[in-house]
Amino acid sequence: MANLLGSLHSAASGMRASQIAIQTTSHNVTNMKTPGYSRQRVEQSANRPFSQPGLNSHLGAGQLGTGVQVNDITRIRNSFYDFQFRSESHSYGDVSVKYDYYKSMEIIFDEPSNNSISSSLNKFFNGWNELSKDPNNVGAKNIAVENAKYLANNINKVSKKLDTLQENLNKQSEDILADVNQSLTALKDLEKSIKIVEATGKSPNDLLDERDKILDDLSFKINIYDDDVKAAMQDGKLEQAEVDKLIKDNKLSGELGATAEMNKEIDKYKEKVEELAKVIASNVNKVAGQEIFIFDAKGDEMLSVNPEILEDVSKLEMTSDLATELYKLKDKKVTFGEAPNQKELTINNFYNNTIQELGKASQTVIRQEANQSKILASIDKSRMSVSGVALDEEMINLVQFQHAYNASAKVVSTVDALLDVVINGLIR
Repeated sequence: MANLLGSLHSAASGMRASQIAIQTTSHNVTNMKTPGYSRQRVEQSANRPFSQPGLNSHLGAGQLGTGVQVNDITRIRNSFYDFQFRSESHSYGDVSVKYDYYKSMEIIFDEPSNNSISSSLNKFFNGWNELSKDPNNVGAKNIAVENAKYLANNINKVSKKLDTLQENLNKQSEDILADVNQSLTALKDLEKSIKIVEATGKSPNDLLDERDKILDDLSFKINIYDDDVKAAMQDGKLEQAEVDKLIKDNKLSGELGATAEMNKEIDKYKEKVEELAKVIASNVNKVAGQEIFIFDAKGDEMLSVNPEILEDVSKLEMTSDLATELYKLKDKKVTFGEAPNQKELTINNFYNNTIQELGKASQTVIRQEANQSKILASIDKSRMSVSGVALDEEMINLVQFQHAYNASAKVVSTVDALLDVVINGLIR
């Protein structure tokens, strides 16, 4: 009788284990496309045997098994791949931000094109060449003045767009910092929930997945493994003062670090455009012997044509020699910058060097972004091969668990029939 009841208990434990395994498989399948989800597996072991019989025991020398028990439901995750992914993701976050802003700056300068600064520079100087042929020709003067206005407008347009780009960058930097702090708060709350579940001896799989997903997202924004960064976040929040200190010490990377670097880069190109406008105005006015351009670094229009000349081109006093000198200014070396960093360059060369520098920096970042993207994708593929849900594998498991459940149920049915014979047979 005890053996039949023991068999019934053993079969029932098998049914329960199979039910849990089927439910876990269902959980895996339904979360197959859930970002950050790690497939789960039922960990089971044999129950403790019914007794510890000796050779003379009426149960015999062997041990009677009592079925199966589910010890835990664990998630399949490789922490080494997580470490690799997060060690590389902050580098990708860094280059991806730089990639976006370098591409934006290339679009702003729009070189080469008919509406670029270089094109308007050529038109500006060629206009003086045409004017030198007939310096009193009103039509030629109008063209020269319009070319000057066109050049000023293009320089102003680039300058204003760089200002707007920098404003967007600063807003993005604030948003990234807010996201970092939001993630840190979420991690703090998750840790409490995880400890509560772990205290019961269970594995908080879905909570751990959520924590890993937050850590993955956070690793793109900052280097979460850097000791200086971890020290700055020890209170569960990253203050702007700490960010500034990390930037100053060159300890900040990821998206947040990239915004700081790109801020400096945009400043550099804004200064170059301003220097270009300043040098054009000062040298053109100096050669012309009158104020053709007005330069105002703080004004709404950084570079503009003298409004008196715009209203009446006859006020543009010109001779053939003077117009020729203005045309030759394009090939004349002039001074750029302040001592001791002054450089002697032609206006065209200065601007071309600026565009070449931007192009080289942009190409470098494009290559870095492509390489880093491949590295990250390779690591993530390896990671997903371990923790990702494979539908075919889950379907095979489901069939196996179904057969195991059916087999355990058959045992229960058989034991029930035997018990019926034992109990009801005695009555008959």
